[in-house]
Amino acid sequence: MAARLLLGVFGRHAAALLVAAAALAAHAQGGLQVWTGPTEAPAIQLRTLDGQPLALSDLQGKVVVVNFWASWCEPCIDEMPSMQRLREKLAGEAFEILAVNFQEGEPRIRAFLKKVPVAFPIVRDTDGGVARAWKVRIFPSSFVIDADGALRYVLVGTIDWANPEVEKTLRALLRPSRPGSPRR
Repeated sequence: MAARLLLGVFGRHAAALLVAAAALAAHAQGGLQVWTGPTEAPAIQLRTLDGQPLALSDLQGKVVVVNFWASWCEPCIDEMPSMQRLREKLAGEAFEILAVNFQEGEPRIRAFLKKVPVAFPIVRDTDGGVARAWKVRIFPSSFVIDADGALRYVLVGTIDWANPEVEKTLRALLRPSRPGSPRR
């Protein structure tokens, strides 16, 4: 009720303050929070910028960071380079970042990527259905899924993904490789 009143009185400014407060709260709590909800991750079946289908299930066997973002979201812009650095640190491991863009057109996303280049897959949630299925209301929002496909951590807001503590947390989810067997 109070949030509706704030939105009615102050409009977008109140919404922006609420988003900023949530991001600061997540940062103050140390970032990644243990996921306490159902462990089954909602499906993601979207298309990349090149029009190729990509499903979360295609990444089974990997630890995956699913990041919901938009190019108009300043904290999203700020955290993308650290996500790329994390991906580079974990190169060769069974790890991937899947960035789910919220309702933006391909030209806008490509223009963004010229300014903030990343090599991880980006898919387009053109109608917002995937974000709704994941109950995402604040950007950025990220979820960590283990190699068995179970939700393990959540982050509402931004973090330095290349931080050694974050890397350590994610490495702990990686399956140990058996001698003579290649990593997935």
